[in-house]
Amino acid sequence: MDNTTDRNASADAAYDAGDRRHVERREKSAKTARLPRNADFRWLMGEPRGRRFIWDLLAKAGLFRSSLGLSPELTAFNEGRRDLGLSVLADLMRLCPEQYARMQAEAISKQPVSNGENDDRRDD
Repeated sequence: MDNTTDRNASADAAYDAGDRRHVERREKSAKTARLPRNADFRWLMGEPRGRRFIWDLLAKAGLFRSSLGLSPELTAFNEGRRDLGLSVLADLMRLCPEQYARMQAEAISKQPVSNGENDDRRDD
């Protein structure tokens, strides 16, 4: 029995990056898998609750602050957390960039207004 015939007959044959058909098949499969996730993300960002959730996630990921920690291990941990936030931000900017400004404006409008009385900073 010829091994090449068996390999080509199987849908689960070993991937060969030099084979244009393998590359095209893999790209099509990846695109098909991304479509529902992309639609879900657009739906999430289309809702005020979804935008609040994503804003909170980005903040918790440390996207808006330094990841430098007291130890190299803590810095690495913070960078891992930040990498997840960057991935979410990249999806946001790729799929619905107009929603970022909207999400930011909504988050800023929900922040309490400071009159300076309870600030930790002093002008003494």
